Amino acid sequence: MLKPNEHDHIYRHAYVPEHLIEYVTAVSSAKPYYFQDYLCYFHRNHLIFIGYPLADNPAEISRVYSAACERFNPHSIMLVAGDLSGLPEGNEIQPADRYYRLNLPVKSLNPDVAYMVRRAERELKIKVGRFGSEHKKIIKDFIGRQDLSAAQVHIFKRVPTYMKRSKTAHLLEARQSGRLVAFSIVDMGSARYAFYQFNFRAAKMAVPGASDFLFNEMVRLAQTEGKQAINLGLGVHPGIRRFKEKWGGQAFLAHRSVFIQRKQTIDIGQLSRKL
Repeated sequence: MLKPNEHDHIYRHAYVPEHLIEYVTAVSSAKPYYFQDYLCYFHRNHLIFIGYPLADNPAEISRVYSAACERFNPHSIMLVAGDLSGLPEGNEIQPADRYYRLNLPVKSLNPDVAYMVRRAERELKIKVGRFGSEHKKIIKDFIGRQDLSAAQVHIFKRVPTYMKRSKTAHLLEARQSGRLVAFSIVDMGSARYAFYQFNFRAAKMAVPGASDFLFNEMVRLAQTEGKQAINLGLGVHPGIRRFKEKWGGQAFLAHRSVFIQRKQTIDIGQLSRKL
């Protein structure tokens, strides 16, 4: 488990969503560990190793990965990193992708983006809300009408748990005459970064520009809290990439994820204690 000084260190250096403790633990049910400049999570013989170091001059990743395997002796591993060179091969969990970043402050908006924000602003009101049944219903409807992987469905279903646990996640909701049209979740769990985690829209209440209006409010909130940039998440597919790029988002960090099924090693000390 993490010590208070480790929590503080992670907060000061976090730059990818996998560094957000409450988010990953809500999704995985795993316990977090700060291990030689890297963060990992362990649950029921499964290790999640986050290969994005939290230090300016980090220990070499392959050496730390081997040390983590020796310590936890996992049956299986999910390895997430920008570069898998020198690390064990595994089955790709998802296609290679890149994180997008928006540097702050944003000095001016693309004219087309500014128009969409103004258009939505005429119909919608945005406020910081509390996660509840309305938000759950929109997520449930979203899952039902999208072609999603089992892993994506699992993550979306765990959003209520994430929102209940997190002290740094903010819910920005857009309403039209009191009715929930769309909402975004932005996490401020880093000294330098805000994280654009989720955006959901009601299927039967589409308002043009709603997502842009919410995005603009997220930018304003992040700038107010003194963040240097927003991690916009992965590119995922061309439509999402275009949305992030029109706001000025730029790819800044590679993302790879693999699943490794590992042969068990025998702990002689543990075996002798059982005999």
